Amino acid sequence: MKLLGLSIVDDFISLQCDARRFDLHNDFEFVEFLYNPTKRTLVLRWHRRSRKWVKPTDPVELRLAFSGVYLFKVRERDPDMPYTEDDCLSAIGFMWDDMVEEMNGFARNEPIEGCTQVAAMFMSGLSIKVGAESVALVVTEAPV
Repeated sequence: MKLLGLSIVDDFISLQCDARRFDLHNDFEFVEFLYNPTKRTLVLRWHRRSRKWVKPTDPVELRLAFSGVYLFKVRERDPDMPYTEDDCLSAIGFMWDDMVEEMNGFARNEPIEGCTQVAAMFMSGLSIKVGAESVALVVTEAPV
């Protein structure tokens, strides 16, 4: 998978774009995924949290836009967890391609041969796994 204008930081909860770092666990809340099987695209969306520690200069929205999707899997949330945990990322990273059935865990913060599928896991147990040709980070800034 090609990373277009982003990297996953080795803390496995943050994305980096140029010199900016975005903490998806603490500073952003996951709001939705939009999958289009005809176009083979998937978008994962986060909004900036309204918490006192979050910088007002952080973007209002971040989108991971996947193209050429060939694998899209979702594991259900843990019914014993509160729904407030559905929007909180616990980790994001790359998994080995031959571990298609595995939905929890990660191996690396960057793709290498044989390790190209992204897994995003949430505090509620929800997990999303994606295999795609590329992913781009789309940053929406607050209006000035």
